[in-house]
Amino acid sequence: MITRPKSLKEVAEQSASLSEFGLNLRDWLHELRRASSRSQAAATIADEPPKLREKFPQGSVADAWLGAYAEHLAQKVHRIAPTWAFAPDRVAKDPIFDAGADSPTLRVLALAHAPAAFKRRNIFTPSVNLPLRVRAGRPMKSLEEKRKNNAERQRRFRKARLEELAALRKLFARKHPLGKKR
Repeated sequence: MITRPKSLKEVAEQSASLSEFGLNLRDWLHELRRASSRSQAAATIADEPPKLREKFPQGSVADAWLGAYAEHLAQKVHRIAPTWAFAPDRVAKDPIFDAGADSPTLRVLALAHAPAAFKRRNIFTPSVNLPLRVRAGRPMKSLEEKRKNNAERQRRFRKARLEELAALRKLFARKHPLGKKR
Protein backbone atom coordinates (compact mmCIF):
# COMPACT_ATOMS: atom_id res chain seq x y z
CA MET A 1 0.00 0.00 0.00
CA ILE A 2 1.42 3.34 -1.03
CA THR A 3 0.94 6.13 1.48
CA ARG A 4 1.00 9.84 0.89
CA PRO A 5 4.53 11.15 0.53
CA LYS A 6 5.71 12.93 3.67
CA SER A 7 8.83 14.43 2.10
CA LEU A 8 10.04 15.65 -1.27
CA LYS A 9 12.29 12.61 -1.41
CA GLU A 10 9.22 10.36 -1.16
CA VAL A 11 7.47 12.44 -3.84
CA ALA A 12 10.30 11.66 -6.25
CA GLU A 13 10.57 8.00 -5.23
CA GLN A 14 6.86 7.41 -5.84
CA SER A 15 6.73 9.19 -9.23
CA ALA A 16 7.09 7.34 -12.52
CA SER A 17 5.63 10.07 -14.78
CA LEU A 18 5.01 13.80 -14.75
CA SER A 19 1.31 13.29 -14.01
CA GLU A 20 2.14 11.01 -11.05
CA PHE A 21 4.65 13.61 -9.88
CA GLY A 22 1.92 16.27 -9.90
CA LEU A 23 -0.39 14.06 -7.85
CA ASN A 24 2.36 13.13 -5.40
CA LEU A 25 3.42 16.75 -5.00
CA ARG A 26 -0.19 17.69 -4.24
CA ASP A 27 -0.38 14.86 -1.68
CA TRP A 28 2.85 16.10 -0.06
CA LEU A 29 1.31 19.56 0.21
CA HIS A 30 -1.68 18.01 2.01
CA GLU A 31 0.68 16.21 4.39
CA LEU A 32 2.57 19.46 4.96
CA ARG A 33 -0.55 20.86 6.62
CA ARG A 34 0.10 18.45 9.49
CA ALA A 35 3.47 20.04 10.29
CA SER A 36 3.00 22.06 13.44
CA SER A 37 6.55 23.37 13.84
CA ARG A 38 9.23 24.85 11.65
CA SER A 39 11.54 21.89 12.28
CA GLN A 40 8.84 19.39 11.23
CA ALA A 41 8.30 21.34 8.00
CA ALA A 42 12.05 21.62 7.35
CA ALA A 43 12.45 17.86 7.84
CA THR A 44 10.24 17.26 4.78
CA ILE A 45 12.85 18.86 2.50
CA ALA A 46 16.07 17.77 4.20
CA ASP A 47 16.78 14.57 2.25
CA GLU A 48 17.74 14.88 -1.39
CA PRO A 49 15.18 13.41 -3.78
CA PRO A 50 16.48 11.17 -6.57
CA LYS A 51 16.77 12.83 -9.96
CA LEU A 52 13.67 12.32 -12.04
CA ARG A 53 15.20 13.28 -15.39
CA GLU A 54 16.43 9.68 -15.61
CA LYS A 55 13.03 8.18 -14.71
CA PHE A 56 10.73 9.82 -17.28
CA PRO A 57 10.99 12.25 -20.23
CA GLN A 58 9.76 15.39 -18.40
CA GLY A 59 11.74 14.53 -15.27
CA SER A 60 13.93 17.62 -15.55
CA VAL A 61 10.78 19.75 -15.12
CA ALA A 62 9.91 17.81 -11.96
CA ASP A 63 13.48 18.21 -10.66
CA ALA A 64 13.16 21.98 -11.04
CA TRP A 65 9.84 22.01 -9.14
CA LEU A 66 11.37 19.97 -6.29
CA GLY A 67 14.26 22.42 -5.95
CA ALA A 68 11.90 25.40 -6.07
CA TYR A 69 9.57 24.03 -3.40
CA ALA A 70 12.50 23.10 -1.16
CA GLU A 71 13.97 26.61 -1.30
CA HIS A 72 10.58 28.30 -0.98
CA LEU A 73 9.57 26.22 2.06
CA ALA A 74 12.94 26.77 3.72
CA GLN A 75 12.47 30.50 3.31
CA LYS A 76 8.97 30.33 4.82
CA VAL A 77 10.18 28.45 7.92
CA HIS A 78 13.30 30.63 8.29
CA ARG A 79 15.76 27.84 7.62
CA ILE A 80 18.65 27.50 5.22
CA ALA A 81 17.57 25.71 2.07
CA PRO A 82 19.19 22.31 1.54
CA THR A 83 22.21 22.39 -0.76
CA TRP A 84 20.68 19.81 -3.12
CA ALA A 85 18.03 22.40 -4.09
CA PHE A 86 20.70 24.60 -5.72
CA ALA A 87 22.20 21.95 -7.98
CA PRO A 88 22.45 23.15 -11.60
CA ASP A 89 20.30 20.26 -12.79
CA ARG A 90 17.44 21.49 -10.56
CA VAL A 91 16.88 24.38 -12.99
CA ALA A 92 14.60 24.03 -16.01
CA LYS A 93 16.31 24.61 -19.36
CA ASP A 94 13.27 26.34 -20.87
CA PRO A 95 10.79 28.61 -19.09
CA ILE A 96 7.88 26.72 -17.54
CA PHE A 97 4.57 28.50 -17.20
CA ASP A 98 1.88 27.20 -14.88
CA ALA A 99 -1.03 25.40 -16.48
CA GLY A 100 -3.61 27.84 -17.74
CA ALA A 101 -1.06 30.57 -18.44
CA ASP A 102 -1.66 30.41 -22.18
CA SER A 103 -2.87 33.98 -22.55
CA PRO A 104 -0.35 36.85 -22.57
CA THR A 105 -2.10 38.45 -19.58
CA LEU A 106 -1.72 35.30 -17.44
CA ARG A 107 1.90 34.97 -18.50
CA VAL A 108 2.62 38.54 -17.40
CA LEU A 109 0.98 37.80 -14.04
CA ALA A 110 3.06 34.65 -13.69
CA LEU A 111 6.25 36.54 -14.54
CA ALA A 112 5.42 39.28 -12.05
CA HIS A 113 4.17 37.19 -9.14
CA ALA A 114 6.23 34.00 -9.17
CA PRO A 115 8.25 33.63 -5.95
CA ALA A 116 12.01 34.12 -6.30
CA ALA A 117 12.75 30.43 -5.61
CA PHE A 118 10.65 29.51 -8.64
CA LYS A 119 11.95 32.27 -10.91
CA ARG A 120 15.51 31.16 -10.14
CA ARG A 121 14.61 27.76 -11.60
CA ASN A 122 12.85 29.17 -14.68
CA ILE A 123 9.38 28.35 -13.31
CA PHE A 124 6.70 31.01 -13.57
CA THR A 125 3.46 30.66 -11.66
CA PRO A 126 1.18 33.41 -10.38
CA SER A 127 0.69 31.68 -7.02
CA VAL A 128 2.29 28.91 -5.01
CA ASN A 129 0.22 26.69 -2.79
CA LEU A 130 2.13 26.26 0.47
CA PRO A 131 -0.42 25.27 3.15
CA LEU A 132 1.89 25.74 6.09
CA ARG A 133 0.44 26.83 9.42
CA VAL A 134 3.13 26.69 12.04
CA ARG A 135 1.91 27.62 15.47
CA ALA A 136 3.64 29.02 18.51
CA GLY A 137 4.33 26.54 21.27
CA ARG A 138 5.04 22.86 21.25
CA PRO A 139 4.60 20.74 18.13
CA MET A 140 1.47 18.61 17.96
CA LYS A 141 1.83 15.01 19.07
CA SER A 142 0.09 11.95 17.76
CA LEU A 143 -2.40 10.03 19.88
CA GLU A 144 0.16 7.22 20.19
CA GLU A 145 2.81 9.63 21.55
CA LYS A 146 0.31 11.08 24.04
CA ARG A 147 -0.66 7.61 25.29
CA LYS A 148 2.98 6.61 25.68
CA ASN A 149 3.77 9.79 27.65
CA ASN A 150 0.70 9.35 29.86
CA ALA A 151 1.62 5.73 30.62
CA GLU A 152 5.15 6.78 31.58
CA ARG A 153 3.79 9.58 33.77
CA GLN A 154 1.51 7.07 35.53
CA ARG A 155 4.47 4.71 36.14
CA ARG A 156 6.51 7.53 37.68
CA PHE A 157 3.54 8.60 39.85
CA ARG A 158 2.92 5.07 41.14
CA LYS A 159 6.62 4.54 41.87
CA ALA A 160 6.78 7.81 43.83
CA ARG A 161 3.67 6.83 45.88
CA LEU A 162 5.16 3.40 46.67
CA GLU A 163 8.41 5.04 47.81
CA GLU A 164 6.44 7.45 50.04
CA LEU A 165 4.47 4.56 51.51
CA ALA A 166 7.66 2.61 52.22
CA ALA A 167 9.20 5.66 53.92
CA LEU A 168 6.06 6.13 56.06
CA ARG A 169 6.08 2.45 57.07
CA LYS A 170 9.75 2.72 58.03
CA LEU A 171 9.04 5.86 60.08
CA PHE A 172 6.05 4.23 61.77
CA ALA A 173 8.14 1.14 62.58
CA ARG A 174 10.77 3.33 64.31
CA LYS A 175 8.21 5.17 66.43
CA HIS A 176 6.25 2.05 67.24
CA PRO A 177 8.79 -0.80 67.25
CA LEU A 178 6.36 -3.51 68.31
CA GLY A 179 3.44 -2.09 66.45
CA LYS A 180 1.62 -1.31 69.72
CA LYS A 181 -1.41 0.82 69.48
CA ARG A 182 -1.79 3.66 71.91
